[in-house]
Amino acid sequence: MQDFLLIGCIKMVNQMEKVSSDISPLAAILIFAATFVFVLLLAGMVYNLFGLSVTLLVQEPLLAALPLGYMLYKRVDFKNYIGLEVKPKTILLGIALGALVLLFDLVVSTTLTSVFGVSETVEEVNTLYANMSSSPQGLLILIVAFSLAGVCEEFTFRGFLQTAVNRRYSFVPAVLVSSFAFSLIHFDPQLIYTFSAFLIGLLLGCIYYRWHSYVVSAIAHASVNLIALALMLLI
Repeated sequence: MQDFLLIGCIKMVNQMEKVSSDISPLAAILIFAATFVFVLLLAGMVYNLFGLSVTLLVQEPLLAALPLGYMLYKRVDFKNYIGLEVKPKTILLGIALGALVLLFDLVVSTTLTSVFGVSETVEEVNTLYANMSSSPQGLLILIVAFSLAGVCEEFTFRGFLQTAVNRRYSFVPAVLVSSFAFSLIHFDPQLIYTFSAFLIGLLLGCIYYRWHSYVVSAIAHASVNLIALALMLLI
């Protein structure tokens, strides 16, 4: 009888741990909302105190800080939850998909620009990046920052937010929620870059869902950023 009670208690504890490690869609959305405000405030403070270079290096880790902390608090199995498995083929797949995403991004950006005109915000940011890249130190900062963007943003929007919604609902609302959130942090007063980011978020969300691999989507995202940086410097 004691053995049956012991086995029953173990099963109950295991079931409680399984439930406690799950992240509800509402909790994920609230964590993102807090993250959005957190990044805006802290990144603004860092910019005023230390300038653009330091801000570029810290804003992406700040974006992933609260989701990461919450997942650690919930004792989430990262490997299974977000697809954290690094293999040579996942790296190569990520790079190849990144090139395709960049091609899609160029088509979308060209179309939007031809219809709505050039975004002044994007032009100003590109000018800042071009000026930074004129020095070896500035170029290194951009390379690190653009790589971190792929790693941290994919963790927050696809690995954390999209997965949480998708585990409770279907893929469509999950990818729409994550892409909308993704577009918010790429806000452009003219909404050109914002809409472009939403479409790119949909594509990255599809990639993440298809392979259930954070590694693939993160490398694809980072590849887009780095190839775009290289093209900006060469053209």
